[in-house]
Amino acid sequence: MRSQTFVPAGRVGAIYDVAVTAGFATPWTATFVLGVLTQLHHSLDLPGAPLPTFDTSHVLFVTLFGIVVTMWGVVRILWPVPLLIAADTVGRAAFSLAFVWALAAGHSPVVVAFLILEMAFFVAQGLGVRAALRADRESRLLAA
Repeated sequence: MRSQTFVPAGRVGAIYDVAVTAGFATPWTATFVLGVLTQLHHSLDLPGAPLPTFDTSHVLFVTLFGIVVTMWGVVRILWPVPLLIAADTVGRAAFSLAFVWALAAGHSPVVVAFLILEMAFFVAQGLGVRAALRADRESRLLAA
């Protein structure tokens, strides 16, 4: 996994992550985004439980998530190499499982769009890592 070949799908996934999670990176924007998701749940009259009212402790952890995922996304935008994209792909599997768990526990389907995109990037990035590693292996064989 020492490959330095860029994985384009990894960079695209990172851009998506920054676009989606930057809004969670401050208490003020996180509160706004959570409010929008709650309004969306009510406007679409979705089944399941809407997001609860978040107190300071909840917003703190949401903000920490937003900061970490945004920083991780910036790293992958700048350096989308197989090792980092493979690690992110495993993270996407974990995020997808968390979304499935929440939905099974009665959470609002407002998160289904996030789940679909996580799964799509999981597949695209996994295939991209595989292609980058295969290309590296083939170039080493041709050089030998």
